Amino acid sequence: MATKVIFQLLEFKATINRLYHFFCFFVFLLHFRLSMKHLLPHFKLLLLFCFGPSLLCAQNGIIKGNLADTNNYKTMAYSSVAIIKKDSVIFRRQFTNQLGVFQFGKLPADTYRILIARPSYADYEEIILLQENEVKELGTISLISKENLLKEIIIKDRQAIKIKGDTVEFLVDSFLTNKSANVEDLLKKLPGIQVDKDGKITAQGQEVKRVLVDGEEFFGNDPTVATRNIQAQNVETVQVFDKKSEQTAFTGIDDGTKEKTINLTLKEDAKKGYFGKLRGMYGSKNNSTIPNVNQSFGTENRYEGEAMFNKFKGKQKISVFSTLSNTTNTDMSWEDREKYLGNNVEYDEASGYMYSYFERSEGDFDGNGLPQTRYIGGHYNDKLNNDKQSYQLTATHRNTMVRGLERDYTKWILPDTTYFNQILTDNKTNRTNNSLNGKSEFKLDSFSSLVIRANLMQSYYDNISEVVSENFNEDSLLVNKNRRTNSSNGETLRFDYSFVLNKKFRTVGRTVSLKFDQRINDNKRTGNLFSNTTFYNGDTSINSEQNLDQQTPASEKGNAIGATLSYTEPLSKKYFLVSSYDYHRTLNKSIINTFNKDLMGAYTKRVDSLSNELNYTIGIQKFELLLRYVTKKTNASIGAKVSHTLLNQDNVLNDTLITQKFLNFFPSARINYKISSTSSFSFSYSGSTRQPTLQQINPIQNLSNPLVVFLGNPELIQSFRNDISLSYNNYKPISGRSIWFSLSLSNTFNDFTNYDVVDELGRRVFKSVNVNGNQSLNFNLYYYLEIKSINLSIGNNLRGGAYKNVNFINTLSNINNNLNLNYNINFSNEKEDVYEIYFSPGISYNRSTTSLRKDQITNFYTYTTSTGISIYMPKKFEWFAEHTWNKRAQSGLFTGNTNHIINLSLNRKLFKADQLEASVGVNDLLNQNIGFERTANSNYINEQNFLVLKRYYWVALTWHLNSNRGGTNEE
Repeated sequence: MATKVIFQLLEFKATINRLYHFFCFFVFLLHFRLSMKHLLPHFKLLLLFCFGPSLLCAQNGIIKGNLADTNNYKTMAYSSVAIIKKDSVIFRRQFTNQLGVFQFGKLPADTYRILIARPSYADYEEIILLQENEVKELGTISLISKENLLKEIIIKDRQAIKIKGDTVEFLVDSFLTNKSANVEDLLKKLPGIQVDKDGKITAQGQEVKRVLVDGEEFFGNDPTVATRNIQAQNVETVQVFDKKSEQTAFTGIDDGTKEKTINLTLKEDAKKGYFGKLRGMYGSKNNSTIPNVNQSFGTENRYEGEAMFNKFKGKQKISVFSTLSNTTNTDMSWEDREKYLGNNVEYDEASGYMYSYFERSEGDFDGNGLPQTRYIGGHYNDKLNNDKQSYQLTATHRNTMVRGLERDYTKWILPDTTYFNQILTDNKTNRTNNSLNGKSEFKLDSFSSLVIRANLMQSYYDNISEVVSENFNEDSLLVNKNRRTNSSNGETLRFDYSFVLNKKFRTVGRTVSLKFDQRINDNKRTGNLFSNTTFYNGDTSINSEQNLDQQTPASEKGNAIGATLSYTEPLSKKYFLVSSYDYHRTLNKSIINTFNKDLMGAYTKRVDSLSNELNYTIGIQKFELLLRYVTKKTNASIGAKVSHTLLNQDNVLNDTLITQKFLNFFPSARINYKISSTSSFSFSYSGSTRQPTLQQINPIQNLSNPLVVFLGNPELIQSFRNDISLSYNNYKPISGRSIWFSLSLSNTFNDFTNYDVVDELGRRVFKSVNVNGNQSLNFNLYYYLEIKSINLSIGNNLRGGAYKNVNFINTLSNINNNLNLNYNINFSNEKEDVYEIYFSPGISYNRSTTSLRKDQITNFYTYTTSTGISIYMPKKFEWFAEHTWNKRAQSGLFTGNTNHIINLSLNRKLFKADQLEASVGVNDLLNQNIGFERTANSNYINEQNFLVLKRYYWVALTWHLNSNRGGTNEE
């Protein structure tokens, strides 16, 4: 950060202070004087002042463009172009002139659908949102000839695939052959869409982030509830598109932020009554173990029960979903699974708060252990008053009990030696999560809207674990041994809400938006530790012994409140100025007490060195100014953000106050270039800060594991991260061929890392410190193609990363370099109503080095192959088989292993409409399923064996409900 720039910014200090006091006063009024009950009356004056009366008179807009052939781009004269309103009534129609040009004038502001038709060509459709007095330039629109369409793909209906602007739409009935198939089965048949065994969807080479039903969210962020429980025959079309951000939808200025999205439009018959399913499964007893541990679990019978019910009445939709199981069917979405396996914390920059402080967050089950799940959820949405008011409400209740057994073996690399740690953990976890999420939107007039969101999450948990830990030196002699029992129970409460007032003006692109939001966290926990630790002299003789019997009650509260004011101003038809001011203030309060037993056996003797009360306040002001350039092909922005951060750490018990101030300058740039309607390129640079968390700065020891002690560091300062990313996407919607490539680089200043000290007794004490030099590079290359002559689909995925991070071991700086590469190829082939088959081999490579011990190099390969086949037989019988082969290579002291997992099932559909399905099967036929994970990072390599569900036999019945199935009425 240049010194000159800093001094120039400091000249604005007086202005920033005035803005600061103004917004503090404004936030105070909103928070303390505006109650939910009297919200709208109090906003009347604000609305009149900020938004003003809207002009209701009709304005004149223009839609124009020209047509060309998709192959040779010749002009296409005398083609039919129609403008259709929302009620499907043709509003205007004309033919293109001799140059292929069309233009519709004197159009009132509204949402239109343009339909272009020409003999021998596929129809073209696009939804257009026309503002007051706007000139909507569509540019050159390319039509696809039906001759070329049929050359690339053979389909039952020439309208099976439509291109509507940037949306690819598939007509379901042209692809669907299995009446009882769900949406997930359907997606696997569509060109350019792939679904893995966990339900994760890839479309046009990019991961699908959201699945909508009739344009609305369906049970929040869990796409598998829709894809695995809605029957495909109830779906009219599947639409694949890049969903733009809410800010883009409001301002009409594309900010370049998009999510690959799938929207399922239901058939009208499906929306006139109800549909759903009921499923029950009962299985044999199970006997699960882990290697080298003489103990078995899961000997009870397996079971699953599922129910989903959807009812429609006009624009009102009510849905209920429930499951009860003691298998791995916990109905955790692939999005949640990625979140909790990849990064078990949720971080908020404004509050400096990590939500997994006490326990893991909502996703209790990550594949480790034997789960038992009870889950029920309800969803309601409706639109009233000619769609001027909309409401969404989702409520869920989930109880998860997990019985786990885990054996860890870790090799630690120190500057002058190595030592080895072996841990056996027997744990039981019981968690109950309740959530309530709502959204309401009010269109105050044609120019203004109010959006209210609220989310409530409440969690109760009760955990107990029994641990045996042993440390050995490089001569395999015992250094220390610990036996401990950790138990904890507590409650977590999180509530957040926001109000957003949006205002558009007569000038297209001129908008103002005001957002007020608040997030409240309240966590309470009581933990008990009973521990016995024995230290040895490097042989069998005992050096010393330590016993602990402690209770640790703790509470943590967080309250983040603030407001954001955004304004956009059009400088011309292509250039826009985007500005925003944001102020948020967060107060975190932590109280941790540790008590030993008194002579009467009660926990009353407070341990002052392990107790603390800390107030942590974060105030952040941000001002951002962007210049955005938007055309039909190019979306670019360049600008900067200025941020002022104030951190206050008030240690109540020690009566000490630490204050830190930071002034940061963040340049930013982004460009998205649309090479064609199916090909694009993007590049971006951004900077961001991260504050130390309350856990990292709290200056007390955490003794939950006496051999691994974490110590807080109140001297931590914020970190600054630079990110550069680029991506390229090319997709052919007819052939389904797609290419996706992404590359990202990051460099972090004052990053947080571990400072480890390992003493002669094998105890590890560590804390977080700031360090420079942490860097990362990640890439992902995906290529998908179809060989239609033999009906073969091939997907290739090469991804990997290189990481450099710095830590400290026994006061010495240590540079770690890690490399991982993964390649997977998937072949799939099917013959309609006969068979489906896939074959997917993969290989991964990991390498890790450390500067303190250049002689210690860790590298290993892992091989995986998955094969599956479905055979459709006469009399509505279906046979399914899948086989997974895993081979983990040997690495140093870590032995390799190989296992085969085979699952089989036989299904029979019953009745004319296939509404009943009976199934029998076996999971893990060879009883070889093992829980295994190997990690090489920093100065250690870890191998983990954990409890998983092994072989069991099962029978199941599934009943599909539908009030209007092919003209029949089922009750």
